[in-house]
Amino acid sequence: MTSFHRKARSAEEVRCRRVLEKTPSVVWKRFADGVELKAYIIAPQGHSANDILPAVVFFYGGMWALEFNEEFVSWAMHLASRGIVCILPEYRTRARYSVKANEIVADGLDAWKWVQQNAANLGIDSHSITLAGSDAGALLALNAAMQPMVQTRKWWKFGSKDIAPEMPACVVIFRGVVDVEAPESRYLNIKQDMPDTASINPCALLRKYLPPLFCVHGMEDPLLDFGMREWFCEQWRSLGNEAAIVLCPNSDHTITHFDVNPAVFEQVLLAWESFMAEQGLWPESVIEDKTLMI
Repeated sequence: MTSFHRKARSAEEVRCRRVLEKTPSVVWKRFADGVELKAYIIAPQGHSANDILPAVVFFYGGMWALEFNEEFVSWAMHLASRGIVCILPEYRTRARYSVKANEIVADGLDAWKWVQQNAANLGIDSHSITLAGSDAGALLALNAAMQPMVQTRKWWKFGSKDIAPEMPACVVIFRGVVDVEAPESRYLNIKQDMPDTASINPCALLRKYLPPLFCVHGMEDPLLDFGMREWFCEQWRSLGNEAAIVLCPNSDHTITHFDVNPAVFEQVLLAWESFMAEQGLWPESVIEDKTLMI
């Protein structure tokens, strides 16, 4: 482990970091070398372990070269005010640890399993957990949501069936990495760690019976082209799965940052809430036709 503390770039980041410092957290993963990963929990007022509420697990972005664990604090605060429990797990990145791509992806999958296994203690509905993330954090969310079927059929076991993995109720990606073979993913250095990338490449994991997908992308993003996300959503739908995409004409790679464009933040959040209500995952009462931020 190396010392790391990225300087905040705006007053909004400073505010969100202060919120995290005061946010309840639990250690969700420990390593033999003493490294501990925390999960911050931003929940509705009065929330307790006796509740059974929908939840969102947010994986922050940074393309594994930077850590932005405060990125989704504003999102979590608003969703918590609407009855959604939000969990922001830390995971290892190249910015702070000497880890390879498969280890980072494993952290994402382990975080998903930890939330599932501890749903009752966290006061959340294990059947109503959404995985969300931005850029490489979205790659973690997609990998956890797209795990392949477990092969159990044997010739001597008549009638045995393949077992579907535990999937989230929905997966949400903001400017998400959807193809690790694409030139835009070169900064992740995945191919140098894993010559065979098929096991973690969302494009190679597309299949039937995946959870609903909600995708958000800024059309002015200079790093990740919106056309790739459009194509990915089309492929998701072509296999019989639900998918929706929101393209924001005047937004770039900072689309998740409330302080950059509050109007886009509000537009995306309302569209997301509407999509979740349409899927029957969040109650209609969550949706409000009024300004979200003052």
